[in-house]
Amino acid sequence: MYTFFCVIHGGWYTFLRVVTKIGQLAQEISRLNPWWREPTWAAQDPDLRDVAATGLGYRHQVLDDLQPGSLYILRGPRRVGKTVAVKQHIHELLTEGAPPTSIVRIAADGWNAKEIRTVVQNTALPPIPRGHHRTWFFDEISAVTGDWAQQIKWLRDNDADFRHSTVVLTGSNASALTSAAGTLAGRRGTGDSLDRTLLPIGFRTFVALVKGALPDATQLAPSQLRTPAARAAFNDLLPWLDDLVRLWELYLSYGGFPKAVAAAADGLPIPSSLAEDMFNVIAGDAFRNSKLSVTTEMALLERLWSAMASPANLSNVANDIGVTPDVVVRHVGYLGDSYLSWRCAQRADNIWLPRQRAQDKIYAIDPLVARLAHLRNPERTDIDPTVLTEMQIGMAIRRSIIRANPIALNDDFLFYARTATRKEIDFVSRDLAGAAIEGKYIEDGGWHAGAATLNASEWAGIVCTRNVLNLDRDEAWAVPAALLAYTLDT
Repeated sequence: MYTFFCVIHGGWYTFLRVVTKIGQLAQEISRLNPWWREPTWAAQDPDLRDVAATGLGYRHQVLDDLQPGSLYILRGPRRVGKTVAVKQHIHELLTEGAPPTSIVRIAADGWNAKEIRTVVQNTALPPIPRGHHRTWFFDEISAVTGDWAQQIKWLRDNDADFRHSTVVLTGSNASALTSAAGTLAGRRGTGDSLDRTLLPIGFRTFVALVKGALPDATQLAPSQLRTPAARAAFNDLLPWLDDLVRLWELYLSYGGFPKAVAAAADGLPIPSSLAEDMFNVIAGDAFRNSKLSVTTEMALLERLWSAMASPANLSNVANDIGVTPDVVVRHVGYLGDSYLSWRCAQRADNIWLPRQRAQDKIYAIDPLVARLAHLRNPERTDIDPTVLTEMQIGMAIRRSIIRANPIALNDDFLFYARTATRKEIDFVSRDLAGAAIEGKYIEDGGWHAGAATLNASEWAGIVCTRNVLNLDRDEAWAVPAALLAYTLDT
């Protein structure tokens, strides 16, 4: 049975079906917030049960230290664990004594923007004890249709309770979240690190989860990679070189999405269900506006990722898979907007900005994404470990920089360089404090060729090898990629 309100507009009667909709929202929210009624809700929650079933004991820390009354934006690709991080944080808040009814989680995927304001202002919610404010979690808000950021802004401006609430917005659409951050400027409070990023698990954590025994080694900042502290850290890890090299190559195969890490820990192949989940993330979400066939989409991914170690010539990619260049440009944009890829621009001369009209390198966010076309169809080419090593060393640098400065994700901070002799150096950054990284992933004296390029440049170099450690030279060092990643990564 529906309830209608009648509104008169110039003699015309308009009937608004509103009561049932508000009731539906209230019912849905009640279902999504079981801690209101059941103290042991976490034991039955499917996401937290899945995490517990892996036996990894892994807890996301990305939502630690939230400042009451501030508004946070949590970014990251789908399937990386944002919803789990939210639920783990809710469980922690409750354990610390937060009133259960003060916490509201909204699974916003598929909502429209007007429902955001409706649920905050008009939907019946259980009362909270005097002296407390609510904590709101809007999960995957970037999938809401309409201008949801304006609705949040209006509520922060005009609803006193919501203005003083702690609000967490999670999403996986870069352009929508960046635009929202601009819309919400001045309305986000004074907390630290209002922008948070959840990326696939880094190599150091991967080692801890898969092997269990964690070598005691200094964690280096990006600015420390060519310092005495780095020399000591690399030497200290030599007793674990064999283990770390083997684990690095396992990491290159599995990557850092939590379900893939759980499979690696159990000695199992990457689950086909996870590969299909990632396929659906790309084909069904990132490429939802694509008009390409699935076969062409997978061919595009195979071709794009196979060339990660070189500046991307998108016209050549288009020609190889039989589409026009604008189609490839558009799909590369889709991948970046979904946090599934990242660009590494060529550095301009004498300034930390991209060189105009130069081709970027385009990397996948994780080996699972890079290897997806092959995982779904073994006839498609897999990615060479040398290319994956370069990609993952870049990700280790990115994770380390973003950990210290989350807003760096919105800007160019990692570049490749071209020397006066037209040789390329894989990674340079102001954050690396004069160091430059070149990936070779070899186990013989061939690393000297990469060292020669670095020695002819303005930077103090590190050549990432498979297992060669040479710190005796005053010029470029040779450092196994596993040792470098272990000391640098999260």
